[in-house]
Amino acid sequence: MGYSSKTTRKMLKELARDYDKYQTRLFTNLVSQTPIDTGQAQRGWKNVTKMSNVIGTGKTKVVIRNDVPYIERLDGNPGWSGQAPKGIVKPVLARVRKP
Repeated sequence: MGYSSKTTRKMLKELARDYDKYQTRLFTNLVSQTPIDTGQAQRGWKNVTKMSNVIGTGKTKVVIRNDVPYIERLDGNPGWSGQAPKGIVKPVLARVRKP
């Protein structure tokens, strides 16, 4: 990155820790709010890389993903699952963003 100021480096390190904590909360909530039938959709959530490894790089990377073929139906079709009638991602993001 090439940041010369010690204060700037410390600040970026703290921000990186905050992003990683946010990612952990987000991931945990995604897993816990995913409907359970066989458990496959819950097990499908993967942390691909830490957010702190992406922030400030200028690169776009996936940090959390779920490759289960029907995850989009669970998330994007309200009412498709009685366990998650409003989907998964939007409600989780709203919950995790609250202080």
